[in-house]
Amino acid sequence: MRAVRIASQVALVFLVTVANGCSSNESAGTDLSGPPTFSPAQRVARIATTGCGFAPDRTGSGVAIGDGLVLTVAHLVARADKVVASVGRGEDVSAAITAVDLNLDLAVLRVPPDAVPAVEMSPAGTGDQGLIVGGAASGTVPFVVKDVVSLSIEEILGTDRHSRLGYELEAATTTGDSGAGAYDDADRLIGIVFATGEDGESSWITASSEIERFLAAHEAAITPIVCDQEASRLELP
Repeated sequence: MRAVRIASQVALVFLVTVANGCSSNESAGTDLSGPPTFSPAQRVARIATTGCGFAPDRTGSGVAIGDGLVLTVAHLVARADKVVASVGRGEDVSAAITAVDLNLDLAVLRVPPDAVPAVEMSPAGTGDQGLIVGGAASGTVPFVVKDVVSLSIEEILGTDRHSRLGYELEAATTTGDSGAGAYDDADRLIGIVFATGEDGESSWITASSEIERFLAAHEAAITPIVCDQEASRLELP
């Protein structure tokens, strides 16, 4: 098994190939906005956190998904006290963490209302090509989907193991690119980066179906999640 690098203390435990094509477990993406009217570059969010308690400050990436929401990885904000984000070429604004799933390694930030339309999501299959856009370290890099896989990792800030659907990509990302969006050739979001290989040639992303499941579960979440200073981590409901 190839070693991977994740921008946090997260261990990738194993990869199990699900299919060499489009997975039967992958749900179809829901198009809430019709044909994309924003380019992936316009959805790029730059995120900077102030550490909670004794936790260090961090920087990373995210995706503006519409309705004033930014999607990112949980391991970027799990030890954050304050978060600042900028979307596209906009100015830095204060962002509130409103939803976190430590098992899926996903989080949602709320920023002041903007004109970003809802993102269109889609499943992907082996051989599909596209671009990872907005990596804090690597910028924009091309990818090819190598496999549809079941990803088993330790939960963020914990030791229990959880599985989720994802994709192994042939893509040259590196530490710091977590949270960047991976888009197909129709500018549809197929997932976000959460881990990169030490060989510099592989990346792993959480699939769009898992993102949609996460967003549906937290659709009504409006109360910001706050930092527990003594524990140096977010205090989750």
